[in-house]
Amino acid sequence: MPEQTSGQPGNQVPRLVVTWLVVTVPLAYGLFETIRGVIPLFTS
Repeated sequence: MPEQTSGQPGNQVPRLVVTWLVVTVPLAYGLFETIRGVIPLFTS
């Protein structure tokens, strides 16, 4: 079984959270803006 050499795993949690925020915040904003732009096409 290979050994893990990443050091302390507790240090990875903040980095993981920041990385997910960097990805999900713009994605959520783009999705929200897309839905906002499409709604007028289907309403009168």
